[in-house]
Amino acid sequence: MPHIRVLEAIAGADFSWVPGDVVEVSEEEAASWADGHRAVLADDGGPAGAQPAMVHQEPDVVGEDGRPLEVLAATLDEVEAPDGAGGARWVRWSVTVRLPADGDRQTPAPADPAAVQDQEPGAVKAFDPREHTNREVLAYLDGVGEQEALRVLGVEAGEGENRAGIGKLRDQVLQAARERDAAEGAGQAGAEKAADYSRGGGGAPAPETRDW
Repeated sequence: MPHIRVLEAIAGADFSWVPGDVVEVSEEEAASWADGHRAVLADDGGPAGAQPAMVHQEPDVVGEDGRPLEVLAATLDEVEAPDGAGGARWVRWSVTVRLPADGDRQTPAPADPAAVQDQEPGAVKAFDPREHTNREVLAYLDGVGEQEALRVLGVEAGEGENRAGIGKLRDQVLQAARERDAAEGAGQAGAEKAADYSRGGGGAPAPETRDW
C-alpha cells in the first residue's frame, strides 16, 4: 500500500497526524491527501528509519459541571521539545468548543452537601471569624447585638484561633452589644407607642370639651 508524508497537521474523529509523519493509506486516500500541500507521496516502504505515525484520539472537553462540550475544531501541532527532553516528539492540541447557553448550564453540586442541608434558600451565610482578620472581626462585632456577639466569640474561642486581640476585649464587646440591644428596644417601644397613639389606641390624653 502507498505511503504519504504529512506536511501539515491533519486530524479527524479517530486519527491525527503531524508534519513529518509517514502514514500507510489506501491508494484512493493517497490520491486525495497527497496534494502537495497537506501531504506528498513517499516511497512504498517509507524513508529509511521512518516510524509509523502516532495515532491521537481527539480529546474530550468537559465543563466545570462535568458535562461534555461540543468540539467545533481540533488541531494537533508539533512544537519544540523543552530543554533536556531528548529526542521525543512534542505536540500540542488546539481545541475550539461551543460554550453552553446560560440556561443550559448547571450549577456544580456543593463540595459538602451536609454543610448546607439545613440552610434556607437565599439565606445569608453566617459571619465566620475564622475567615477574617482581627480588625475585621472587631469591626463586625461593633455593630451586632449580644446574641450574635456571643455566637461569634464562641466560634472564635472554641473553633478558631482564640486570638488574644479579640478575647481580651470580650467583656467590652458584650457590654457594647447589650447597650445596642437596649437602645434598639427603646426605639422600637417608642415607635410602637407612637403608632398606638396614631390609631387612637389611648395613652395620649384626649382634649376635654364641655358645654357651658
